[in-house]
Amino acid sequence: MSPWSAERIRIGLAPDRVDLARLGFGPRRKAIREHSVACAAKAGEAPWQAALDALDAALAEFASGGDSATVVLSNHWVRYAVLPWQPEVTSAAEVEQLARLHFDRSFGPAAAGWTIRNCDTGYGAAHVACAVDTAMIAGLRARLAAHGLRLASLQPLLMAGYNEVRRSLKGSTALAVVEPGRVCLGLLDQDRWIDIASRRAGADLALAIEQELATHGSAAPPRLDVLLVGEDTPWSERASLPTRLLGRPDPGSRRSLAMCGAG
Repeated sequence: MSPWSAERIRIGLAPDRVDLARLGFGPRRKAIREHSVACAAKAGEAPWQAALDALDAALAEFASGGDSATVVLSNHWVRYAVLPWQPEVTSAAEVEQLARLHFDRSFGPAAAGWTIRNCDTGYGAAHVACAVDTAMIAGLRARLAAHGLRLASLQPLLMAGYNEVRRSLKGSTALAVVEPGRVCLGLLDQDRWIDIASRRAGADLALAIEQELATHGSAAPPRLDVLLVGEDTPWSERASLPTRLLGRPDPGSRRSLAMCGAG
């Protein structure tokens, strides 16, 4: 099978919306159809339940049996950790155990219900780990399968965004992936991860980034790169916060959650 035809559906899941895109054939991977539906969490339900229910309803008209789907998951539902390089930790299983210990210590018993994955960051570099509610992944797989779809890839938004713009990042920088209500800030030095912070934010997302960078003091990178995700993501320039906006072919555009990382 051609790698260009393996992935036909892209899905973005967030607390307030579900984005879907159907890709055309060929190397440029453009969306030939896009659709978004709003959703809202209900009291007493898991925070991701409404998004899965909205996805189920949308797939009834959007999906085509036999397709593979890539799902981009909002940073609202992902926990991240940067684990220092340890030369004695050599295997993938050992890295996963190290990540599990970190999340257990940081979040307590809740972490027992999470699926943890690690990114291959190369020899000598700090490990990047992420954790997602296992029940959410199971529910997602079940809903895709009910519509004849296979989950080809599940990507945390920070990593999908980073993979999209990494060739634009040079030297020491802070990469802010911004979506409605949340800022996820990754500090990098020569394409190597130093730290990741994810926090809720109000309407002034630039201020939230500025406050987070202030906690790093003199260790904060000298440059800030910003990737805006979602049509409703507000942004205002701040004179005290020089920025470079990435992934924006024109000033009024935003990257949809579903298409983040698509190319």
